[in-house]
This record gives sequence, structure tokens and C-alpha cells, in this order.
Amino acid sequence: MAIEHLHVPAGLVPDLTGEELEQGDLYEHFRDRHGVQVSEAVQSIEPTVVTRAEADLLDVPELSPALLFERLTTDTGGRPVEYVHSVYRGDRYRIVSRLTLGPGADRPRRSEEHHPGIPPGDFTSGAPVIFSTRGVVQPNEA
Repeated sequence: MAIEHLHVPAGLVPDLTGEELEQGDLYEHFRDRHGVQVSEAVQSIEPTVVTRAEADLLDVPELSPALLFERLTTDTGGRPVEYVHSVYRGDRYRIVSRLTLGPGADRPRRSEEHHPGIPPGDFTSGAPVIFSTRGVVQPNEA
């Protein structure tokens, strides 16, 4: 489905093991075990095509469309704590993002509000959201 490369400064989380990475939320782990409080992340998403090696791993033809995600996460002191480089199959994901900006950003959305391209019922909690992104895995038609 995706190939992800996660880079974390070794000095930030000494003795981090693969087992720890597989046990729940990484940011909670940073906070609870290493005292690192994540503050924000900047993420870019852009179209790309897969290389031969990526195609083999993703089980798609070489040069198939894909989505390239890059994210830099920082802590409350502005230190980089995580860099992620991911390649997602372009035929299996739908990305929905909502940005809330300016006055009225904390206005609760009515559940009957619907916007083109966003299925009814998505993001209807009523809680203020600054930014959210969700990927949806599409079933394989082959």
C-alpha cells in the first residue's frame, strides 16, 4: 500500500527499538518515554511515479502514479523530531483535507453541511479542527 521511511534524530530518543516503534502512538511514546512534546508538523503531498524498486514492493507497474508525502515534525522548542518520506500507491488512496482559517474557525459545523468530494458524515464531530487529513484505502479492482 505504501513505503514509508521514518527518520528520527538518534540523540533525541536514545536506544529506540523497532519494537517500541510498533507499540502504539509514536508521539505519545516520545512524550511518555523521552520527554519530547511534539508541537507541529508541515507536510507536503505531491504526485509522482514509482521507480522499479518501489513498483516491485507495491505490486504495481513501473512508473505507475503515486503520491509522495514528506513531513517534518518539530517539538515545542522548534527542534526537528521526525522526518517522514512516504510513497503511496496512487490507485488506492483518496486524501481529504480540511483547513480552518480566520474568524469563525471554531464555529461548529452542522451535520447537514456537505461539500463536494467529501462524503456526508465526514468531519461532523462539531469540535474545532485546525487541520485534518485522512487517507482512504480503495479496494483493489484487479
